[in-house]
Amino acid sequence: MMSSLLSSTTAVPATSTASAAAAATGTGSTATVIALTAACAALSLILAAMCLLDLPYFFRSLFSYVSATCFKKKLRATDTAVYSSVCLTSDLDVYLTHMNNARYLREIDLARIEFLLRTGIWRELRRRGGLIFTIANSVRYRRFVRTFSRYEIRTRIVYWDDVSIFFEFRFVSKADGFVRAIVYNRQQVVDCSADELMRTVVGGGGGGGGGGDATADAKTAAEGAFRRPECPIEIHHWIQSNLMSSASLKAEIGDGDPL
Repeated sequence: MMSSLLSSTTAVPATSTASAAAAATGTGSTATVIALTAACAALSLILAAMCLLDLPYFFRSLFSYVSATCFKKKLRATDTAVYSSVCLTSDLDVYLTHMNNARYLREIDLARIEFLLRTGIWRELRRRGGLIFTIANSVRYRRFVRTFSRYEIRTRIVYWDDVSIFFEFRFVSKADGFVRAIVYNRQQVVDCSADELMRTVVGGGGGGGGGGDATADAKTAAEGAFRRPECPIEIHHWIQSNLMSSASLKAEIGDGDPL
């Protein structure tokens, strides 16, 4: 009788301990499942974003914007800007030894972002309600940009007309100073005049705001003193080539696009 009573009294704490351990195990398992589910969901969102958007390009564009507006000094529109970079494994061709041909156009996008911001062209363009778009590129590849080699892109404006601004981008290797590639890029300005835009920026009148007759006269004199640069011969022939291509397309398919 006594032994039966003792065994029953010792069995109660054992049952309670087992229940508590089971509850703790269940709580831990639930937390683990929740954590794993959240991690899988986050990973799925990241993978979906990488599939739908070119995240490295957007992040590098943001970096170029912040760098140009916050850290790099301002330039004149007639200056040459220098953008430094390195050929990474994500830039390689199928041979894995040099930069993919298509990457050159992406790199000039980043260099152009910095140039437009540092020279004030972008600010003046938006003040006028205009936008700017690429409508033509001409690329000459001279030598490979090798894997992990450092290079710089030297950006300058070589010409503009009433509707377009013509950029030159030179890919120069830092090791030997050789021009590895040269890109001519035509940017069409919409909703405002490219010539008036450039004359305002080059003449120092991109700030806006009233400054009296003296300021207006000085601005007019500055704009009048600076003349549009002569069209380089290679740009002239490139323009003519584009016009011939446009005429051929019009004759072939009869579209009304002026480009």
